[in-house]
Amino acid sequence: MITEKRDNGCEQRGKRRSVTFSKINLKKGTLKMINPLLQPIAWRALSRRSLLATCFGAMCFATALATTPVLADDQSEIVLGALMPLSGSGGPFGQEMLASAKIALEEINAAGGPLGRKIKLIEENDETNPEAAVRAARKLVEVDKVKAIFGTWASSVTLAVAPIVQEKGIILMSNSGASRITEVQKKGNIYRLEPDDLLFGKAYAEYASQQGWKKAAVLGLNVPFTQTTVEAFKQRFSERGGKITSFVTYNEEQTTFITEVARALSDQPDFVHISGYEPDITAVLKAAYQSGASARFIVPGFAVSADLIKNAGPAADGLLLVEEGVSEDSPAYQRLAEHLGKDHYYSFGAQAYDELTLLALAIEAAKSTDGAALNKSIRDVSGPEGTKVTSFAEGIAALRKGERINYDGASGPLDFDQDGNIAQANFRVSQVKDGKTTPVGNISEVKF
Repeated sequence: MITEKRDNGCEQRGKRRSVTFSKINLKKGTLKMINPLLQPIAWRALSRRSLLATCFGAMCFATALATTPVLADDQSEIVLGALMPLSGSGGPFGQEMLASAKIALEEINAAGGPLGRKIKLIEENDETNPEAAVRAARKLVEVDKVKAIFGTWASSVTLAVAPIVQEKGIILMSNSGASRITEVQKKGNIYRLEPDDLLFGKAYAEYASQQGWKKAAVLGLNVPFTQTTVEAFKQRFSERGGKITSFVTYNEEQTTFITEVARALSDQPDFVHISGYEPDITAVLKAAYQSGASARFIVPGFAVSADLIKNAGPAADGLLLVEEGVSEDSPAYQRLAEHLGKDHYYSFGAQAYDELTLLALAIEAAKSTDGAALNKSIRDVSGPEGTKVTSFAEGIAALRKGERINYDGASGPLDFDQDGNIAQANFRVSQVKDGKTTPVGNISEVKF
């Protein structure tokens, strides 16, 4: 495994990079070729025409060396960037993602790497903060010269970093859900494995329909993702014969929710969907519990951690979580869980594992690390047509036989639409009971 970790001050930690000799060799080779031109006798012997021809040939030769694509027998490392939330509100997920990416890195390098070259991974912490993310992304692109970046989690981070990678023509793979990312993706080079907020909204409605629930109330944080998610939920729920009895919004700075909870429960809905983040969901659950209200709550899985369940205590009992699906029966996910421990559900980890594997397969298929070539080959290796593979080793073997491949990974099938979104998604529903979460259902093939 070859990794390199840096803090935000750009201080390198761990193994230093080896010196790259390609530029030194190029200089030596060029000097050796034009050295006769510097000899006094040669200057006298050369005519103006032959001198110009010789100089022109030297320049063409140097230019050709500088622009020649990387060949398969090049043994230099391919440098990729892991830009993840290793601290801040996304910290627990970022740590899981980085650990999962390192498992993929070990598998890729153990199989010889794309084009017969090892991958070096440079880690950067985006701190779940757009400003920190922009600084880290610029370092990865301008200093480390990475060929692609993956792992951005918060939508605000992905939106902030997108212009940087698009300007440089390199790939960014994200784990962000905001619907407005689609508009940015239309400019190219950005893919995401996280289901769009619209898919989450439809997943809530599909699960409610499975349960036969007809009345729903919504408590929503006053932020953009709530508007898009709730709109999709309302549309699909209505199509399934359901009705939204109330939609109560609240602000981030709120600390008490007794009034909002009372309004949401006044029409006795079958369930309440809370569209928010961990702090406000915790406060809503406590407000409902303290008021003695009996209600069924459904929330996004990304907003619930072990800390929430612990802090909410008995108020969290019965809470339903809708989480990003993974392919639990796939060899890829089983390998991941074997390394990280089978007592946890690694939704974001599975995505990070797949992102690095996809990039490595795309490099092999494109026979290049160029961003434009990868922009095309990512779809070529992720299907839906082709030989199904579930690992880098399987994929590279098939590619070298001249076969087209369809990588189905730890997070499931990865078929991208024209904008770089996964075209459909699976979800898992879990329920909190006595401080633990237990799977209680699945929602399959949710589409836009």
